[in-house]
Amino acid sequence: MHNISIDTLSVIARQCIAVTCLQRFCLRFDIHHPALSAFAGHIWKVTQVAPGDLAAWERGFASLAVTGMGDPWPDDIRTAIPGHLLGALEQLVQHVLETSACTWHGDDLPASRRQLEAVLDICVRHDVAVPQLAHYAQHDTAPRGGWGPMLTDAEVRAWKALI
Repeated sequence: MHNISIDTLSVIARQCIAVTCLQRFCLRFDIHHPALSAFAGHIWKVTQVAPGDLAAWERGFASLAVTGMGDPWPDDIRTAIPGHLLGALEQLVQHVLETSACTWHGDDLPASRRQLEAVLDICVRHDVAVPQLAHYAQHDTAPRGGWGPMLTDAEVRAWKALI
């Protein structure tokens, strides 16, 4: 399934792969809701969060209707999702968030790998195309405790184009 090891990827790359999977899942099943778009948009911001701004980015999830933190989703979102996909989508959103959240206050890179593997497994089970991991490889993943370097605007555009 993977063309390179997840362990070679930065946390930012893992997070972007995870959110790409979420967006592909939504496209595959024609799921559209502003709350899911806002969640994905907030996740993408991690690509250019400076080290001193990570706490503010993290706090930004609290203002979202869909947080990925296990909070119940509002009824208007739940009713907009086909019932047979709701559980899988809720799990997917949580794993997407946890792909980086497990490293917010430490450096639990193995947990980050497990969360991304869970995202990829959900995609495979639902016949959603899994991105080629090599497209997200960076020259140096060591900076910032495995988070890797911030992305340039061009890199962000290139990675978003992989959706």
